[in-house]
Amino acid sequence: MSPGQQRPSPNRKAQSKDDLFLIVACVALIAGIAVAVGVCGLWKYHPAALSGGMHTLALMACPPFLLAAVSEATSEDTLPTVMTIATIIFANGFLYAGVTSLAYFFFRTFQRRQT
Repeated sequence: MSPGQQRPSPNRKAQSKDDLFLIVACVALIAGIAVAVGVCGLWKYHPAALSGGMHTLALMACPPFLLAAVSEATSEDTLPTVMTIATIIFANGFLYAGVTSLAYFFFRTFQRRQT
């Protein structure tokens, strides 16, 4: 090898698998945050839209939305509402990323056994 060339890294294949996992986890995090922002926006600006079956659908798409009921019952101040919405948004993002990481783990585990 000439002095200007670098050796190929033996860990490049493992690193590319980690890159794929990182991309999948980031996409899931962003999707979870986007869903939570949509649900919280509906809750705050169009509360009538989340009545009946839509409330159940919102809870299925964003389980941390249960905190909204607690926030409504306790106070109408701005700070608790902002903190509740921020908690719902970040909790849903990390929930999506965690579930996706678990699915990715099982997918990779069973994929190795088949090959």
